[in-house]
Amino acid sequence: MSKTHDILLGYRIPTGEEVEIPVRHMCVTGQTQESGKTTTLEALVARSGKRALAFVTKRGERSFESGRKILPYFKERADWEFIESVIEAIMRQKMKFERAWIVRACKGAHSLAAVRRNLTDLMAKSKRSMDQDIYMLLGEYLDRVLPLLARLPKADQIRLEPGLNVMDLRGYPEELQMLIVSSSMRWVHEEEHEVITILPEAWKFAPQGRNTPVKLEVRKIAREGAGLKNYIWVDSQDIAGVEKEILRAAAIWLLGVQREANEIARALSSIPKGIKRPKEGEIPHLQLGQFFACWGQHVEKVYVCPVWMRAADAHSIAMGKRDATDDAPPARTETEEENVDYKAAYEEAQETIRELTKRIEQLESKGKTSPAPPMPRPAPINGSEEIPVMALKKGIPEIDLTVRRYVIQADDSTLIGRISLLLTEGFFDEPKGNQDVVKELARRGKTTMAPRVSEAFAKLAEMGFLLKEEEGYQSVPGMKVNVKEVSAIA
Repeated sequence: MSKTHDILLGYRIPTGEEVEIPVRHMCVTGQTQESGKTTTLEALVARSGKRALAFVTKRGERSFESGRKILPYFKERADWEFIESVIEAIMRQKMKFERAWIVRACKGAHSLAAVRRNLTDLMAKSKRSMDQDIYMLLGEYLDRVLPLLARLPKADQIRLEPGLNVMDLRGYPEELQMLIVSSSMRWVHEEEHEVITILPEAWKFAPQGRNTPVKLEVRKIAREGAGLKNYIWVDSQDIAGVEKEILRAAAIWLLGVQREANEIARALSSIPKGIKRPKEGEIPHLQLGQFFACWGQHVEKVYVCPVWMRAADAHSIAMGKRDATDDAPPARTETEEENVDYKAAYEEAQETIRELTKRIEQLESKGKTSPAPPMPRPAPINGSEEIPVMALKKGIPEIDLTVRRYVIQADDSTLIGRISLLLTEGFFDEPKGNQDVVKELARRGKTTMAPRVSEAFAKLAEMGFLLKEEEGYQSVPGMKVNVKEVSAIA
């Protein structure tokens, strides 16, 4: 076999000869848990010596466990193409005629929140009921995304090291996963070179027939990435619903086991005409780790050598002298297990800090704080009040806490002020929604719109005055209330 290709894929079945493939755009398909797609991708990344970025998105998935964990990355955008793709991803259907309204809402905006404010302003200024309804609906769609952005860790760049780098997105809803994967791919395309990006669940992130934030960026890498040696490796069990432009860019196909007739036919049709194709009956009988590798003028049946397997053992399996089930990946160490669960540990630590903060406040209110002289309190800045750092010590561990307490300075002439007044009156002792506030304010002669209430809710929740529950927003227990009455001339 020619040695012009630069990655060892595995060994030809049944002769045991080495099979090497080039680094190009690639599609790997086959039944999940039956074909060995993830093991194949991990092995190719390891043997390529290049940097690679992968995403873990499904609950219960144990893919790419050998990779280096990195924080999710998201960068704000407000161009109309991006906003349209976000809304289509949320709606799970293609936009029909709303593009003109979206373009107007994006003018002058530099963030999703700014687009949301523009929608509110445009709805208020619109004279036609149709315009008002469209702006209202677009605003409601964005309201599903904006509260989620506060959950993202703040990262100003992606630091990729040689080998496999993994973003674990299992703790985020699908809408947020879309934004993270999209931003990450945009970073790779604009800032990096010689990086392999592994796109999981391509039917979901880059579907045929409608836009998503990810699809826009995958298209760019598929069209322009080869010049920078940035390549997309698509991982998808089902290729029927994947954007065809992305599949056409794949110069290499690895076809694993399939048992559904239509999917077998689609997999075989990906092999160019004029090249001898495998028979349909061969695809359902592929074993774990076996693939038909198709590139250039080549079609080879290969056993892929896992990264943890000795070459001699993989060679024996390809020649039929050894059963693949006789070998298993090495058991994960305790340290590796802890690394996979880093997010759970982080959340547990945050819960501990919240509990400690609550106990500190209780002690302060009872006058049982340390007899050490009090530290001077800084002056309020931007409506907030900084609390001096308090060190808690018990044995060896030490936690330093800085608690930020916000003070609302507003009167009942503003929406925030009106909602704050309802808060002090106990209106939010039980969860309340947008319409509950709209009706209560209307009863008091103050009219407003549900989207504006949503913005006020988000602000008050961020400042720590409201909690978002499933039934609506509810006041935070133990919140301090201070209402000053000022006479006003009617």
